[in-house]
Amino acid sequence: MAEDDIEIGEDLQIDVVVDENNVVIGAISDDLVVATGPDGSIVDETIDVLDADGNLLLEDEKISVYDADSNLVAQSETVIRPLD
Repeated sequence: MAEDDIEIGEDLQIDVVVDENNVVIGAISDDLVVATGPDGSIVDETIDVLDADGNLLLEDEKISVYDADSNLVAQSETVIRPLD
C-alpha cells in the first residue's frame, strides 16, 4: 500500500428469519464497510431488521474511528425506528 492509499472493503450478510412452520417472517441484514489508510481506519456497520414484506422495522448504525495504532478514537451509534 502506497503512503497515501486508502483501501475499502465491504461485507454484506443477510439472514432470513422463519417461524416454527418455516414461513418467512423477516430478514436481518448486516452491512460492514471498512476504510483503512495510513492514519487509521473507519468502520461503519449497519444492521437492518425487515419484516416479511421488506419494510424496515429497525436500523442500527455504528461508526467507529481508529488511529494508526488501532486505538478507538471516536464512536457513534444511531438507532432508527421508522414512523408507522
